[in-house]
Amino acid sequence: MQDALVRLIAIADAPADEDDQRLRKRVGVVAGYLTIVAPLSLPIQAQGHPLSYPLALGLSLFSISNLLVLVSTRRFERYVVALIGAGTIFVPMATMVGGGITGSSSGLVWAFLVPAYAIMALGPDRATPWFIVFLASVAVMVAVDPLVREAVGPPPYLLQLIGQAQNAVIPLAIAFLLLRYTDLRRRHAEARVDELLTNAIPPTIAARLKRGERRIAEAYTDTTVLFADIVGFTRWTSETEPMRAVSLLDQLFTIFDELTAAHGLEKIRTIGDSYMAVAGAPDRRPDHAVATLDLATAILRAASEWRSANDVSLELRVGLATGPVVAGVIGQRRMLFDIWGDTVNTAARMEATGVPGRIQVAASTWAVLRDRHRFEPRELEIKGLGLMTTYLLEPT
Repeated sequence: MQDALVRLIAIADAPADEDDQRLRKRVGVVAGYLTIVAPLSLPIQAQGHPLSYPLALGLSLFSISNLLVLVSTRRFERYVVALIGAGTIFVPMATMVGGGITGSSSGLVWAFLVPAYAIMALGPDRATPWFIVFLASVAVMVAVDPLVREAVGPPPYLLQLIGQAQNAVIPLAIAFLLLRYTDLRRRHAEARVDELLTNAIPPTIAARLKRGERRIAEAYTDTTVLFADIVGFTRWTSETEPMRAVSLLDQLFTIFDELTAAHGLEKIRTIGDSYMAVAGAPDRRPDHAVATLDLATAILRAASEWRSANDVSLELRVGLATGPVVAGVIGQRRMLFDIWGDTVNTAARMEATGVPGRIQVAASTWAVLRDRHRFEPRELEIKGLGLMTTYLLEPT
């Protein structure tokens, strides 16, 4: 029974439809089925008025043919326009044969379903003309109501009571369901946007952008920057099947992402096989150097396990530097939270001149951590920075 019901409401589905589009189509098909049944109560509400029978039967047959055309053509927008166009004509006529807007088949609320459904099926811009049509149809019903009431006469009180309740509750219930669906769809879309936004930029920065800030730039005096790079990865990829290379890199960097989040750092970006993170920006923290070194140690351990599990001989170099950075969001498309400054450049040099399988830190980081860990000093000539004393973390 459930499978048969799904097949009945899925007659407009196409293989390439997205979930939202498929749901809109199915709601439209259900509306078509309701339009077959709903008019059949008109003869009762209209006290057997001679015009009520052909009017009710005509709309039912039209709805059936409209659905059949939809099945054969798959032209959903044509189907929607035909459906709401028929409703625009039927509702005022049904109201008239039922004794007018104060009679037993008042269609004021039914008429509103035309623009309400058009918003969901066609979008807000194309629904606006249908709202104007709704206002015009109401104006016509109001204008002719005295003549209709005089020609048809008032219905019995009980029939008028039932008709007024039915013609208010049913269309308002449908309007409620449409509004509920629209709001759920909006919330789902917002949640998806938030997810994508916070995957690209930090949550605190995303919140500021959502509040309307256009240019975000901050100076952070106390940060520690981490760079990690896979030694020999470019040469290894030239000798490895592309799918395997990408799969292994994705696997490793996914582990790094999880470790970065667990240690409370902010991932900045990946470039090729290089991974960059920072502590102290955009969320300030006094233990930035300690947290970054802990992450660096965890990354080396994870890389060693990854290397053994996948039978590859690739090593990792890690470099750290501590100091001030400038951070902000750049670009309007594919926005990126990034950091700049000498600290970033120094951290990159610490990685580039480091030792595979080891963590090299700049003097700025060593000064913060020297009482906590043991380091091995090195004298290096570093491009762009001159002769520097750097420090390798001694293995534990």
